[in-house]
Amino acid sequence: MKLTINFFFLLLNLFTVSNLLGQDAKLSGSKSLGNIEIKNYSNKFLERPESVWSVIRSNKSKKVYFGTYGGILEYDGKNVNTISVDGEIENEIATSFTRTLVEDSENNLYAAGRGFFGKIVNGPYGNSEYLSLMEKIPDSINPYTQVFWGGVNKENSIYLYSRDLVLRYDGNSFDRVWKLSEREEGVDSYGTIQTLIKVDDRIFVRVWGIGLFELKNDEFKFIENSEIYSNNRIESMVSLSQDKIAIFSSTLGVIIYNESQFIPSKNRVLNNWVKEKLIYNTSETKKLSDGRIPLISFEGGIMIVDDQLKIIDLIDLNDGLSSNSITSIHIDTNDDLYTTSLLSASKIRLSNSITSFGESNGIKGLVQSIKKIKGDIYFSTTEDVFKVESSYSPMFNSNIKDLEFNDIPKNFIQVGNNILSVNNLNTLLLKGKNKILFSSDRQLESPVQSMLAKDIVIMSHPNDGVVFFKISNSGSVRKIRSRKIFGQVGVLGIKEIAKGVLFIEAINGEGSFIGKYDKFGNISFTRLLTPNNETVFSNEEYPKDQLFNSNISNEDIEILELNILETGIGFLIFDQTLDLYQFSEEYKLIETGKNLLPIFERDLLNFDSFARFANITGRQNFTTVNQKTKNNWFLTADGLLEVNFRLDGDFQIESEYPFGIIDPNELSGAILADNQGEESILWLGSKDSKVISYLPDQYSKENKIDVLPVIDEITLNDQYTLLNDTDYSYNKSRNLKIKFSFPSFDKVEENLFRYRLIGLNENWSEWNKTMEGVFTNLFEGDYTFEIQALDANFNESEIVTHKFSINPPWYRSYIAYLLYVVIIAISIWLFGKLQAKRSLSKAENERREKDLEEAKQIQESMLPKTFPQIEGLSIAAGLITSTEVGGDYYDFFESNDKDNSIHVICGDATGHGTAAGMMVSIIKSALNGLPVLPVNEILERLNNIVKKINLGRLRMSLNVVKINKNEFEISAAAMPPSYLFNAKSKKCEEIMIEGLPLGGLKDEKFTMLKKSFQKGDVLVMLSDGLPEASDENNEMYDYDRIVDLITKNHTKEPEEIKEEFFSSLNSWLNGGIPDDDVTLVIVKKVA
Repeated sequence: MKLTINFFFLLLNLFTVSNLLGQDAKLSGSKSLGNIEIKNYSNKFLERPESVWSVIRSNKSKKVYFGTYGGILEYDGKNVNTISVDGEIENEIATSFTRTLVEDSENNLYAAGRGFFGKIVNGPYGNSEYLSLMEKIPDSINPYTQVFWGGVNKENSIYLYSRDLVLRYDGNSFDRVWKLSEREEGVDSYGTIQTLIKVDDRIFVRVWGIGLFELKNDEFKFIENSEIYSNNRIESMVSLSQDKIAIFSSTLGVIIYNESQFIPSKNRVLNNWVKEKLIYNTSETKKLSDGRIPLISFEGGIMIVDDQLKIIDLIDLNDGLSSNSITSIHIDTNDDLYTTSLLSASKIRLSNSITSFGESNGIKGLVQSIKKIKGDIYFSTTEDVFKVESSYSPMFNSNIKDLEFNDIPKNFIQVGNNILSVNNLNTLLLKGKNKILFSSDRQLESPVQSMLAKDIVIMSHPNDGVVFFKISNSGSVRKIRSRKIFGQVGVLGIKEIAKGVLFIEAINGEGSFIGKYDKFGNISFTRLLTPNNETVFSNEEYPKDQLFNSNISNEDIEILELNILETGIGFLIFDQTLDLYQFSEEYKLIETGKNLLPIFERDLLNFDSFARFANITGRQNFTTVNQKTKNNWFLTADGLLEVNFRLDGDFQIESEYPFGIIDPNELSGAILADNQGEESILWLGSKDSKVISYLPDQYSKENKIDVLPVIDEITLNDQYTLLNDTDYSYNKSRNLKIKFSFPSFDKVEENLFRYRLIGLNENWSEWNKTMEGVFTNLFEGDYTFEIQALDANFNESEIVTHKFSINPPWYRSYIAYLLYVVIIAISIWLFGKLQAKRSLSKAENERREKDLEEAKQIQESMLPKTFPQIEGLSIAAGLITSTEVGGDYYDFFESNDKDNSIHVICGDATGHGTAAGMMVSIIKSALNGLPVLPVNEILERLNNIVKKINLGRLRMSLNVVKINKNEFEISAAAMPPSYLFNAKSKKCEEIMIEGLPLGGLKDEKFTMLKKSFQKGDVLVMLSDGLPEASDENNEMYDYDRIVDLITKNHTKEPEEIKEEFFSSLNSWLNGGIPDDDVTLVIVKKVA
């Protein structure tokens, strides 16, 4: 067996996936409709297994499982997942070769193969897992040597067979083991079990060298006369009518078994196929719902027969299967087949309700028009005209014949027994196998075979108008006449609406006309107008010779575009407002009072400005009439619409059908309604080189598997959680992700989902292809996640729910709230104590605030209320207090000397509050008592006074300036630099005098400087509160900023300069309060 596997592995190594390939939907003795849908799953898609041996679709989860040489695969419509074959014995053998998959009556899924038998179960995290049952094998049997080649379910027990034994598992244990004979050594040796097969409720076993056995009364009994199978294989068995069983053997062919009688079948074709194509082994050959029987082979694909063994169909490589070597088959409740080959798998939709012919049949190009001619289907594409040559044999496919006009067809019609094709380069007549040049004029359109004379063909021409041709009996063609409308305008398109009567559309939007002709090509024209416009033009106000739309300039007249609509009751006309009109006997328009909006509002796929041109020229009709039912069919965005038009001009929508597995995006707009027996069939054109046949009634009646979306996994903060765990931690559920799938395998890429989380939002999400829901930062509480799926047929699934709760964080738990109560109680008690303490401190604070207020008043009382008015000088000063009262101080003392001099004081006492105020008070009093002295001596006197009073660590920094007419003297005790702006040089000079503060050392000497002070010069003194003021980033205001501000504002008055400083400081502090008092004194020489 290993050699065989490797041999076919090499043969089929290059197979790849091919989607939506087809095979003819043939019924024995009936005509083929097209290719059924086949979806191939390539070796790559299946994660590259070495070989594939079994397949099953679970009745419970609806997922598909594949048994491969490397293990078990699960396909959920989105992903192919591997299920590891893990178990104590399995791991010792290192086995994974899965030979059979079988489901019991309770939808439990089992897998068996080389050295293993187990159950596929749902894992705790949502994934499927293998659960080994090997330990349940009786002790008398060596589990390490068992290879299970197949298995079946009967009465909810699983029957397995190895080459030596048949074992029965009842769901709990192996309750019975049979050994049919002693086995000799070697492959296919005497006593070896070749196969076990279930037929309805009967179980058979074929043994090499002996024959066929049947299980009766819990014992395997030899079947009389079955010795013919002692050395001939049995691959499959299936029940027929009248209690007969067909036995299929790759060596003997088909034999009918009827109670000990074995009668060879006379079906030569089937016998040859069974033997030549090597019918392959199946443990149970199940039937389709209508009784048809699928048989698989190792070299010939799949044969479908009925219960009389009459061949119904053959599905093989030529029809789109990825391989003819079929190793297993499964039928789901939709009658869809799932098959495996050595390296790939396929899904085959056996129903012929939707079939197609495509590129594999020889179609090329976008399908433009579809017609039924002489009972056969013809269609044109952007490449050529084609014919469907139907096969009535189940062994052969229908063919698509290219009529080989070898040009782009614009339109084609039947002319007698011939096909006339109006092409891009010319017009050709196909007569038998010969193509006759009908016309070389490239501008011809709208071919019509005259109802008056079958040898007359009429066409439209943009320059020549209506053109008449005559065909002789020999096939020669002669142009007999052409006529413009009223001798002036060419024609866009024509349709013959009655014998000898044409609907004519002029070029360039010039209007619609009725043309009446005879068999000689004589034609007369009448303008076609709606009743409203007919009334307007019959009025003498408007000349009757205004034949064409371009001649009409009156804005009061609206000329409507007219469109022609072929229905089961004849031709109707509708305008651009969709109002519907009938023809009178004189071919005038009559209002029906009806409007086509109920049809057009459904978003017709094939009617727009271009489609209107195609409809008028006959290139493509936007509706089609079923000639048997007389109903019209329309293509809409959501499906097909069947409409009945009545003789009174009214209409009724009879039915609506979805597109099913047809992709509306691929439809080209070409449509033809026909009948298959009593049922309507629609032929639809595709942009993808396909013609699709659709039996809408049959499709709507087909069984559809009720598939539910599946919640596959849940993660909390990217960590997997158990699906049955419904209590989530608050901290671990900040990022909640729920992944889901939908095992509906018709056009899986079209499956849509919507979901909602009740407890967060009652509203559903929009339908989309997202297969996960993500929720972040959910509050604690109870939640219900709901998921619903929508398949490609627009069927909504039932809603699947998952309920869970998010526990509150510890700080919102009941214990936390109890703790909060205790904390609050203690806090209230502590707060009471604190309040008592605050009451005591409040009195202290009030006392302190009173002291500060008194200190502030002292400070303010020390400052001058007004500034001296000295001729030639302009003076300003100001102080900004900090959060606490400081010791900043400025003052002015006028002299009575001949020079009209003035002493200017600027100082800063250390510390804050009352003590600082006391220091300022001492300095001010001392200054008032001192005689006129040089400024440095004034500081020396003040220093000794402060030192003598001994105020502890209190000190005083002070600037003393005496200003005469054109100069000043300055001395400083530990003050920041002063600044002198020289108006002449335009430079700002820094005056820095070193010295100790007052009260430092006794008899300290201080330096005096003299400076020139001319007109325009500005002297600025300040306390250290300004340069050391810090902003939010702890960056100081600094001295450079002071120099810059003086330089920029030296022309201004001192009061203005002061305001510039204070405004700048306010911006620097962002409206805050400085940490220290800020004092400025500014003196400007103005004369």
